[in-house]
Amino acid sequence: AGSHPATPFDGECLLTMPYGERADGSVAIGSLELMTSEVQAGLIGQAAATTVGGERSPEEVADLVNRVAHGKFDLVIMNPPFTRQGGQEADRRGVGNAAFAAFNTPRHIQDRMQNKLRTVSGKDRLGSGNAGLAAHFTDLGLRKLQPGGILALVLPLSAMSGSEWEPMRQALSSHFGNIVALTINAPSSSLSSFSADTGMAECLLLANQYGVQQSEPRATFVVLNKQPSSTARSHLIGQELTRLFSAGDIARLEDSPGGSTLVRLGDDYAASVLDAPLPDRGPWPVVGIADATLAQTAYQLVRGSLTPPGETRAEPLSVPIVTIEQVAHRGLYDLDIYATNADGSPRGPFDVLRPPFTPVPTYPMLWAHDAKRERHLVLEPDSEGQIKSVDARFNQESVNEKAAQVWATATRTHYNRDLRFNSQSLIVAMTERPCIGGRAWPSVIFENPEHEYAFALWSNSTLGLLLHWWTANKTQSGRGTTTVTGIPRIPTLDVRALTVEQHARAQQAFERLREERFLPFDQIDEDEARAKLDRALVVDVLGLPESLCAPGGPLDLLRRKLAAEPQIHGGKRSRVMFTPTGERNVSRSDR
Repeated sequence: AGSHPATPFDGECLLTMPYGERADGSVAIGSLELMTSEVQAGLIGQAAATTVGGERSPEEVADLVNRVAHGKFDLVIMNPPFTRQGGQEADRRGVGNAAFAAFNTPRHIQDRMQNKLRTVSGKDRLGSGNAGLAAHFTDLGLRKLQPGGILALVLPLSAMSGSEWEPMRQALSSHFGNIVALTINAPSSSLSSFSADTGMAECLLLANQYGVQQSEPRATFVVLNKQPSSTARSHLIGQELTRLFSAGDIARLEDSPGGSTLVRLGDDYAASVLDAPLPDRGPWPVVGIADATLAQTAYQLVRGSLTPPGETRAEPLSVPIVTIEQVAHRGLYDLDIYATNADGSPRGPFDVLRPPFTPVPTYPMLWAHDAKRERHLVLEPDSEGQIKSVDARFNQESVNEKAAQVWATATRTHYNRDLRFNSQSLIVAMTERPCIGGRAWPSVIFENPEHEYAFALWSNSTLGLLLHWWTANKTQSGRGTTTVTGIPRIPTLDVRALTVEQHARAQQAFERLREERFLPFDQIDEDEARAKLDRALVVDVLGLPESLCAPGGPLDLLRRKLAAEPQIHGGKRSRVMFTPTGERNVSRSDR
C-alpha cells in the first residue's frame, strides 16, 4: 500500500478526507473532520472525488463515514502526527501555523483551519495548541471507541508529563483500565524513539475503555533497556510481557525500594516493569526511569517516609513533606514582568536590561541562566528592570502602579524552572538582596524569610533533587523542567514543621556552604560539596541518623544511582572539573 498508494485492494476502507480551502470558500481539516458526530454532506462528495483516485462513489464514501462513527470501534491504533499548531522549530519558522501548513496552504487559510478545529473538537476537547495534533488525534480515537474498546497509540513522550496533555491523562485515568505505557531508557531523544523518522522521545500507550469512573486508577509502566533491534526481538518482548500481565506478579511502586520486575530474554534483561497508581493530576513520573528503586524511594518520600536504597532499618524514617504552595507563594510569570501586548500596551511594566545598566540597580532581577556563574548557593542579579515609558495612548500612572506590584514580589529565593541536570548545579538560588524573579528563576515568596535557608538547603540536596526529578517534565534527556504554575505542586520539606532552633541551624549551615562550588547534578556522585550539604541538612538540621551520610551509606548510594540515570546525565560525554581559577570540561569514557 505504501509503494503503490493509487492501487486499491479488496476490502479496503481507506478514506481521504478534504483538506484546506474548498471550492465553496469553506475550509476542511482532513481526518479531524471526523471529530464531529456527523460529517457534513458536502465533504462526503469531495472525499469521494479524492479517495483512491476518485474510484469511490459518494454512496460508498458515505458508508465508510458511517463505519467510523463515534463509539463504533473495538480497537483504534494510531501513530498520529506530532506537529504543534504554534511550533516554531528551526525548520518551521516562518510557516505560520505549522499544523496546517501542508501543501503550501496560505497563512490566512491556516488560521481558518485552526478555528475550524476548535469548532469541531468542541468545548470538552482534550487537545491544545501546545500539545499539537497528536492530542487532537488522541481525542478523535477516544471518541471512536466503544465501551471495552482498546486504544493503542504512538505518542510523544511529552504526553506523559506535559501540562498541555493533562486533559488526556485525566480522561485515561478516569475511564480507562489496563493502561500500559511503554518507553525506552536511553540517554538521547533519538534513541528513545520508536519511529524511524521523528528523532524525538516517544511512548507506546495502550488502554481499555471501561466507560465507568475508576476509583483507584493504575498503570503498568514498561521501560525497555534500548530500542528493539528487530521485529523478532520485539515479538519476544511482547510475548514475555503478555505472560507477566497474565500472571499478575509485577512489582509495585508502593513496595519498599526493591526494584522492578525484569523481562529476561535468555541471558539478556530487555526491560523492567512496574505497576503504579496514577496521580490525581500532573505527570506520570515512572516513564523512562532506568532504576525503579529511585521511583520507589521518591514515591515513599513524597508521603513523608524516607527509605533510601540500601537502608536496612525496620521502620522508615519520617520527614515532613508538603507541596511548595503550602509553605510559600510563587512569583510572577515572566511575560507579566516585561512583555508588550499586540496593541503596544504594556503587559508587563518593566524593560529588562541585561546586564544591569547601573552598579546598584533600583529593581534588580535574576533573569537568565549562565551555568558557570551558578555554582554557588548565592547569586548576584544578572539584570535590572527599567519602568517602561509609554506614549499618550496609555496611562503612565497605571504602568507605575504595575511596577510597584511587581516589585512587591521581589524576594531572595528563586526556583530553577528550566533545570538542566547535566550542566547546572542549583535547583534553588538565593540572592543577597530581594530581586524580581525572571524567566529562568521565578521567585518563591515566604511570609517568614527565616524559612528560606532550610528550603534552599533541601531543594539543592540529594533528596530535593530526587523529588524535583520525580515530578519534573523529563521529556528531554538531561533536563527536568517545570512551569511557573507547576512550581507550587512540587513536593518539598515542610519548613513550617521545623523549630526555631532548627531554622537557626539551617541558616548557620547555609552560611558555611555559601562559598562552596557545586558540580552539575549529573556529577552528584563525586560532588564533595553536595555531600557536605546533605550531611548538614539531614544530620544537623533534621536530626536524622548519621549513618545515612556515612561513606558508602544510603545517601551515597542514592547519589550514585541518580548520577547513573540516563534522564539525568543525558549521555553527556564530559565532566566539569574545578580549578583554582575557574572550571574546565574534561572527557569521560564511562557513558
